[in-house]
Amino acid sequence: MNRYFNSIQKLISTAAFSMALVAMTNSAQATDTTEKMSKMPVEHADVHDMKKPMPMKMDDKSHHHKSIVPIGSLPVSDGAAPNDYQDYGVTLHMKEDPILAKVQLENLETTSDNFGSNQRWDGRFWLGNSYDKLWLRSEGSRTKGKLDEGDIEALWGHAITPFWELMLGARHDLGGPSRDWLALGVQGTAPYEYEIEATLYAGSSGRTAARFKASQDWLFTQKLILSPELDINVYGQSDPERGIGAGISDISASLRLRYEFRREFAPYIGVVWHKSLGNTADYLRADGEATSDTQAVAGLRLWW
Repeated sequence: MNRYFNSIQKLISTAAFSMALVAMTNSAQATDTTEKMSKMPVEHADVHDMKKPMPMKMDDKSHHHKSIVPIGSLPVSDGAAPNDYQDYGVTLHMKEDPILAKVQLENLETTSDNFGSNQRWDGRFWLGNSYDKLWLRSEGSRTKGKLDEGDIEALWGHAITPFWELMLGARHDLGGPSRDWLALGVQGTAPYEYEIEATLYAGSSGRTAARFKASQDWLFTQKLILSPELDINVYGQSDPERGIGAGISDISASLRLRYEFRREFAPYIGVVWHKSLGNTADYLRADGEATSDTQAVAGLRLWW
């Protein structure tokens, strides 16, 4: 039995020695391989080749873009993104400068004075974009259903600054003998938010005229607003058929207090003072009429 045990021990010892020898040989080979790879140039090492990005196939359209962005993401809000909106899967449907329109009745009112009551209007309509607009402006008054005086203007307005437009067109006078004029002027917002209209007119037979209007809004609250307004009319020569004298023909000053239930709907009350001057006042006195008048007014300011 001892002989068999001795033989088994020898076999086990021989096997253990062989396994240890194999392990030492593999370790030496691995160390040698690592040293060789460390000495290889970087461009020839397999590790570097594994880190190289795989080439990406791109269609012809992709070559026109600066970079590839994920579909559905958005550019930053300050416009610093390097790509167009189309690259982000965004399609813009709104025009950069659309054509819009607006109707605004600044004053649609009834007045009362010592001689009775009458109605007045002052309205605007425009159609166009930020740079060019077609304007229709009209104002006037009537008494007992009969037109006293008024005019309508058709003008082309072109923006010359962010706050001012150059106006060019024509004016037609209503009531009494008809008069037609060419018109040239400006309108816009002056410092301190004064709304200004200044227009020159040239008519037949050497007639000339000028009109100046200024107004401002004083806000007591976001809805309760007081609006002062000044109107001045000047004529280059007298027109007896219409009762207009040369020079400063008339001046009007008004205060209107409105309450805006909505921006589009605002009833108001106010007071209007009107004064005729120079030869115009002489024509009125010759007809037995007053040269100045103060009126209480009530009306609506509308726009849509």
